[in-house]
Order: sequence, then C-alpha cells, then structure tokens
Amino acid sequence: MKSKGLLFIGIILLVSGIVLKKSTQMNALGLTLIITGVTLKSIYILSKVRSGEYKPGREVIFLIVGLILFFTGLYLRNINQALIKPIYLIGVGITFKIIFIIRFIQIIRSNKK
Repeated sequence: MKSKGLLFIGIILLVSGIVLKKSTQMNALGLTLIITGVTLKSIYILSKVRSGEYKPGREVIFLIVGLILFFTGLYLRNINQALIKPIYLIGVGITFKIIFIIRFIQIIRSNKK
C-alpha cells in the first residue's frame, strides 16, 4: 500500500467513527474506528519524519495546541461546567488540527518538487 493511502484511510476511518459514534448506539465500533484512524494518520506522519521527507517545524504548535484545546473541551463537556462552552474549545481545537494537516501536506508537496 502506498504511504499516502494510510493518510486517506486514516482520515476516512476517523470521520466514519465520529459519525457512527454520534448517529448510532454503536459507541464501541465508533471508538475503534476513531482509534484506528488516528493510529494510521500517526504512522503516516512518523514514516515521513523517519524518511526525511518531513522535518517538523513551527506547524507542530498548531497540532499540540489543537489537541490540548480539543481534549480540554471534551473534559469540560463531561463535567458540566458553565464557565465556558466546551463546543468552542473543541471547534477551535479541530480547526488547529486541520491547519496542521494542510500545512503538513503543503510541506510534503514542496519537498517533492
């Protein structure tokens, strides 16, 4: 399998898991798809780092901040606090993660030219 296939399959599994978890009662299957998707995406990124095609830079800050905001939003949603709406943290976190993915793809493409 081409390494790019790992990335696309990972994204598809991640989105499918989220949709399945939110729209049905199959939480275990949805969570399994989410974890598998995240694992495949991580393997793809690590393979690019190991091969030298990608050298992590400042864009990793978007990923780290995005993950922190995302998980903080999930935590705050579960404890039912009223100080800040967790959905905003989750949304901004996902946005930062998407910015990282777009920037990552741009860097990989520019290194191939």
